[in-house]
Parts: sequence; C-alpha cells; structure tokens
Amino acid sequence: MKFLALTIALITTSTVWARQYIQCSILADSTDVAVVNLTTNKTGTLFLSSGMQNPEDERILLNIEYSENKNGFDIFKIVDSHVDGSVAVPSQVIGKSADSFDIHLVFGHVELDFGCFSRIYND
Repeated sequence: MKFLALTIALITTSTVWARQYIQCSILADSTDVAVVNLTTNKTGTLFLSSGMQNPEDERILLNIEYSENKNGFDIFKIVDSHVDGSVAVPSQVIGKSADSFDIHLVFGHVELDFGCFSRIYND
C-alpha cells in the first residue's frame, strides 16, 4: 500500500513534457514557412524554409534554447554559433495546443512575423 501511495505521489507531482510542434507561415506575400519543435519547454529546433517546393539549399535547421520571458513572450535564442537570432512565442501557448497565434522571428538583421498553430505530441 505504501508503494502505491508513493507511486501516485510521484506521478502527480512530477512535470511531464510532451513535444510541442508549432507550424507557421509568414504573414506576407511569400511562401516562407517556419517550424518550432520544442522537445522540452527550454530547448528545441527552428526549421526555416522558403517553401517546401523550393530547393533544399533554401532550408535551414537551427537549435534553440529558452532565453527569457519578455512582454508575454517566451524568447528562444538560436544557439548555433554562425547565426544570430531568436524566435518569440506567446507564453500562453507554451505546452498547449492552439489554433491561431503569431510568433516573431529575428534572423540576423531581418524581423518577420508568422501565423501559427500548435499541437502536442506524446512520442
């Protein structure tokens, strides 16, 4: 009985994270897309493409990690040494499925806004 009580206590007090997949398209007349894949609430990847119909050399996959919370957004910095940038995701959608929200991407000297949806996956 003590084992069962301990198991239930551990299950209810531990934080479980499922992978969050955020798919986005640019809010402009373009085919640019972005995918934020959060494997934890602090780390993940950012995939950028000029469109899946375009050549592979117009695609990039970058590692990101949580940096700060600013004005209601969780800021994830690009951690690859050759690229300076970040992606800002609304804090209220972190860890949740959501149908419509915007993210802000800073990539070098370029700033872009994307319209997105989010889904949670228990892989």
